[in-house]
Amino acid sequence: MSTLLSWLAAALGAFLLSIVALVAFTPHDHKVELVVTWPSTPPTRIWQLLTQHADEPRWVTFFASVKRLPDDQGRPVWTYRDATGSFSATMMTILAVPERRYERILLREPGVGSDAWDVRWVIELESAGSGARMRFTEYGWTGGFVFFLQQRIIGSPHRFPEQYVRGMGAALGDPPQIEVVRSH
Repeated sequence: MSTLLSWLAAALGAFLLSIVALVAFTPHDHKVELVVTWPSTPPTRIWQLLTQHADEPRWVTFFASVKRLPDDQGRPVWTYRDATGSFSATMMTILAVPERRYERILLREPGVGSDAWDVRWVIELESAGSGARMRFTEYGWTGGFVFFLQQRIIGSPHRFPEQYVRGMGAALGDPPQIEVVRSH
């Protein structure tokens, strides 16, 4: 009887482990929507901060350096690196309507980890009283076990966008009010 129970427990464990492995190694799309309000900062100042990528390491503490690369088809390209040099991400601006809409995409770099994820940011700005409101939408895809752990177990898809806008608020001296509308 105990041998049968051992076999059943092992079979159940193997089944559950295979389900976890299947979920962990399957690519996952995600969409994050934040509505961010700065009570006293106008869209003009937010736009300036948002588009001055060389200054981002001062308020996005994850990045140690940002380097401007040659334009790609007339579009600005920047590479971001962490302090250890083990992580980098290259982003290209695909649309910039001053003080209204800003769109950026990740350019894949084989061999540096970005082949396991993809992202597109759409940022929309508008006036809100004496301040500004931003709708920050991230369309993303993650694959691989490390990104599964990062996005679904350890953190959540909205973690980095939320840190990004909190850093903006610190740089502006105007802490934002953040509403997570969607994060999955």
